[in-house]
Amino acid sequence: MGLGGIGAAGAFGLTLLDFGSAESGLSGAAKAQDLSYFRIGAGAPGTAVYDLAGLISGAISNPPGSRTCEEGGSCGIPGMIGLAQTSTGSVDNLGLLRDQAIESAVAQSDIAYLAYAGKDVFKSKGAAKDFRAIAGLGRINVKIIVAADSDITEITSLKGKRVNLGLENSDNLITARQVLAHYGLTLKRYKPSYEDVGTAGEKLKSGKLDAMVVVDAPDSRDVTALAEAMPIRLLPIVGAVADKIVKGTPYYQASSITADRFKGVPQTQTLELVAIWLVSKELDEEVAYELTRAVWSVTSRKLQDQASASGRPLDLDLALAGISVPFHPGALRYYDQQGVTRFLPAALRPGTDGEVAPPASTTTN
Repeated sequence: MGLGGIGAAGAFGLTLLDFGSAESGLSGAAKAQDLSYFRIGAGAPGTAVYDLAGLISGAISNPPGSRTCEEGGSCGIPGMIGLAQTSTGSVDNLGLLRDQAIESAVAQSDIAYLAYAGKDVFKSKGAAKDFRAIAGLGRINVKIIVAADSDITEITSLKGKRVNLGLENSDNLITARQVLAHYGLTLKRYKPSYEDVGTAGEKLKSGKLDAMVVVDAPDSRDVTALAEAMPIRLLPIVGAVADKIVKGTPYYQASSITADRFKGVPQTQTLELVAIWLVSKELDEEVAYELTRAVWSVTSRKLQDQASASGRPLDLDLALAGISVPFHPGALRYYDQQGVTRFLPAALRPGTDGEVAPPASTTTN
């Protein structure tokens, strides 16, 4: 089945069975003509964004022959198969969604906002006002790491230091650069490097780096491994600047990394983001509603609890927290029915084409 253009049954030519139909128990051969694929831009394997895309693909899938939700089987959309498609990260995912090369994408909320508003790395392509949110489904936080015996105790002390931001055009680099810029640390005021986490960790251990920024899941496998390999500390993101970031860019939230989450590291204040599942506003409203229902179904909730790296179960409050683009009307209808949208900002409701949040700092020099 072609997935290019917008079809009568929904965006991108998707053909779906009747929602909630008991026909999902029919044989695959009998229903093969009704099979549809829904691609989710997933980022690189091993990342938080990739893990969440895999969660989504499992939650929405309900291929012909599956047991019904009531029978303990899939609670996904009958006839649909979700496919997590690898990419280089949020920037790549959002580009593919904008070009209608995929049906949906998972992206960090800060990067989704930059694309929606046409800022920073998305400035040349202009604002992607067609992006709409289905849900916030995972927490990501910012970890600024130094050696435990370093004399660097606060973020402003990174001036003139060797700081790794992450790979070029990566989610990690964009968020790290944005956060440091809020502290007056533009790229000219420190010595940036652009290594992957593993390489940067080795350089930190050998003294060839002074600090590294890691933006990923709260229980980061990479940071866990680094803390086992060498004593580390995390610089707190706290105080007046952190308060200003949270107030001025609502998709950031104040949070903390619990004591001994990483070996020998005490509780440390930080900033938290969510990963957003995004679609085009052209997606059929009923399809968007069913995607939202499926991902919050009882069956998928078991997976969501497993995916909650921060120790807090993923719930409907998270679905709305930290969202940086308007919701799709189909998704919002589901949340309205659940009674969780009472305090939702007007800018996040469908029909708005204005600013959702003030822009994060985009200084790059």
